[in-house]
Amino acid sequence: MEGVLPTGCKAFDDLIGGGIHYGLLTDIYGESGTGKSQFCFTICARSVEFNENPERKTVVFVDTAGTFRPERIVEILGVDQGRNDLLERILVVRALSTHDQVDAVERLPRYNPRLVIIDDVASLFSSEYIGAARHLALMKHLHDLSLAAINLSCAVVITNMVRNVPSLDQKTRNPKIDGISLGQNETMPNLESREFMGTSVSIYAHMKLMLKVANPNGPIFKGLLLQPLRKKEAYYRISANGITDI
Repeated sequence: MEGVLPTGCKAFDDLIGGGIHYGLLTDIYGESGTGKSQFCFTICARSVEFNENPERKTVVFVDTAGTFRPERIVEILGVDQGRNDLLERILVVRALSTHDQVDAVERLPRYNPRLVIIDDVASLFSSEYIGAARHLALMKHLHDLSLAAINLSCAVVITNMVRNVPSLDQKTRNPKIDGISLGQNETMPNLESREFMGTSVSIYAHMKLMLKVANPNGPIFKGLLLQPLRKKEAYYRISANGITDI
């Protein structure tokens, strides 16, 4: 492995061993609004900032949902809007289908990037596949991403969403649906947030971060390292400078 890419947020860097690791696939998931895309913008800016070869495409950013904002990268870097030379170090692929997304990964050796970002990794697979075929297609894609991280010695970061699913071991007696109470003997499972297709993703993710809202009035957020598991939390906020310490 070739070290790490510091995020610039000390709390996160302390949590994950100094920064985003080259040669590894890092999965970042959480509810909408917890800063997944902002995290991507922040490390994208850091990678451009630390680039030693101006002619090299430092970052390949695969955008599956139309989230990429070049002006946000410039803002995080703290430079003039006219610094197009910095943005030219980023190759943005707007993936409109899983074919586009897979093709972008197949072309990575051509660019030899230091950082690869896919935001978000599962949404297109969710809309194009169903059942077991969805898991198999995503797992093949993640396998290729994992190999790219290792073979190209680049950092690969993917984001993923969460879904509310019934809890398997907790139930609430006499719940209400739309204000109507169910019968005395009827039960309804509690809902809990889980990573979408998390079991399939975990097979190939070397590191897994979960982002959560810590204080909605702040707003303050927290990150947890679930793979490998570490009993520590990184508290952060989202500012003009990206993901920063509180």
